[in-house]
Order: sequence, then C-alpha cells, then structure tokens
Amino acid sequence: MKWQYSLAFVLILAVFLTGCITVFVPVNTPTPAPTAIILPTLAPPTEKPVPTATPTQPAPICSVDPFAGACTDPSVGTLNKTCNKKIPYTSIGISADATFEVLDIAMTCTDEKIWSGVHQFSCTGEQLHSYKVKVCTASCSAPPLDVTSGRCPAGYGYSSEAGCCWPMTDIEPGCVIYQVDIGACP
Repeated sequence: MKWQYSLAFVLILAVFLTGCITVFVPVNTPTPAPTAIILPTLAPPTEKPVPTATPTQPAPICSVDPFAGACTDPSVGTLNKTCNKKIPYTSIGISADATFEVLDIAMTCTDEKIWSGVHQFSCTGEQLHSYKVKVCTASCSAPPLDVTSGRCPAGYGYSSEAGCCWPMTDIEPGCVIYQVDIGACP
C-alpha cells in the first residue's frame, strides 16, 4: 500500500504539474527584411564666387526723337459735318495706309472706304460731344523702348538704336489720338 500511496502522490503531482506547465509551440512569423539605411554624404565645402556687380551706365536723354526715321504720324482730320434726319455726322479722313480705332463706345463710325487717296469714316454720337479715336501708321517699324535696362530715369525708356533715353507715352510710336467733335442738328 505504500507504493500505492506513492503512486497516487506521483499521479496527483503529475496532474498538478501538467496544469501549471505551459507548452510553448513555436509560431512561424516572418522576419522583416533588413532596411537599408542610406547615409547622406556631404560634399566638400566650396566657396561660391560672388558675382561682381557691374554698374549700369546711365544713358543720356535723346536730343531728337529716336522714332523720327522709323515712324511718321498718320494724317488725320475732319472733312465735314452734316445732319441726316436730325442725326449729326462728322466725316473723318485718314492716311490710306493707316488703321482706325474708336476709343469710346458711345460713338459709332462707318467705314466709307478710300476716296481720292483718303480713307474716310462717318461718325455719329451724342450732339455737341467730343470722342476720341486712335489712328496708327501701319508701316511703323520702330522697336519698343526698353524700360527694364536701368539706364534711364523713371518715366523714360531706353532706345537701343539711338543709345539714349526717351519719354514714355501711353500711345505707341506712329499713332495719334484724334478728337472727333460731333456737331448739332437743328
């Protein structure tokens, strides 16, 4: 019987120990691939050359119009004023090779074609009002003035052909602004 007690004790002890012992089962987990670490390489220090500023020489003011040889102002003028059914008309004549642009939408002009070498337009608008048109010579070949050269004072542009500064205007070379006066009808 003693051995039975010993056997019972061993069995109880075995059952008790199996409940407390954890069995580790290996699980296949993938191992991450090694990550390459790229270390920055530093370029050897270099000194950047500092550009030397060359001062821009100011250009003289032009004593004559640098566009005089390249552009001529177009001929423009009032030919007559008439009334038709109490509507006032003013006829304008311009150079045959010139362009004509109405600058005020309150006035309308009709192209009457070229008569005797003069391109004619009949214009109408409100009685006793003045309107503006822009007339340009089509053959003007003047290069524009350079306002970015830094060679001219404010309000002037540099003419590379003449080598001098000329006052800037709101109108291009070879163009004129002409005032058209609309008359009154009785």
